[in-house]
Amino acid sequence: MADPAPLPRLGLTGGIGAGKSTVAALWREAGLRVIDLDAHSRAVLDVPGDGVEEAVSRFGEEFRADSGTIDRAALARLVFSDPVARADLERIVLTRVDAAVAAEEREAAAGGEALVVHDSPLLLEKGKEGDYRAVVAVLARREDRIARVMRERGRDRAYVDSVMAAQVTDLERIRRADRLVLNTSTREALAERSRRALEVLAPSLAS
Repeated sequence: MADPAPLPRLGLTGGIGAGKSTVAALWREAGLRVIDLDAHSRAVLDVPGDGVEEAVSRFGEEFRADSGTIDRAALARLVFSDPVARADLERIVLTRVDAAVAAEEREAAAGGEALVVHDSPLLLEKGKEGDYRAVVAVLARREDRIARVMRERGRDRAYVDSVMAAQVTDLERIRRADRLVLNTSTREALAERSRRALEVLAPSLAS
C-alpha cells in the first residue's frame, strides 16, 4: 500500500525565552501533532544508539561519557574550533533527525491528521521557512525573555545574551514569519493569541 500523501507543515519558532515551547504545548493540548525538532536532535547524542556510536567512531572514544552517551561539553569544544568536525557532527545529527521527523509525519498522515507542526528554534537561522506552508514566530520583550530564562533554567544573563546574539533578531522574525504571536501578558492571553493564529492561517494550511 502506498504511503499517505504528505501533510501540510506549519513552522513554529521563536527566540530563547519567548514562549515558543508554551505555544507548542498549547497546540498539543488542542490536538495538533507537534514535532519537537530540538528533542529529536538531543536524542541522537543523549540516548545510546547508532548516533552515539557513529559520533564516537568519528571523533574518538574519549568523547563517550560514563553514561554511554556523548560528552557534549567536550565535543562542543572540539566542533566550535574545527569547522570540518562541526560539519561532520551536523551530518550525523541531521540525518537521524530527518529520519525521525519523517517517521512522525508518516504516522500523523496515516492517522488522518490534517497537518503537522514543527517546533523548530532555529528555523529562521537555518533559512528553512521555504519548507513550510506558513511560519509562526513567538515574540516577547527582551527583558522578559532574559528574566524568564534566568528564573526557569537557572542560567546567568551572560549566557542568555550570548544565545540571543547567535539568533536572528525580532525584526527578522517580524519580516520573515507569516504570523506573530505576542507573549506579553498571561498564559491565557497567549493561548487565545495562538488559537487565533491557527484560525487565521487555516486557509493557507488546507491541503
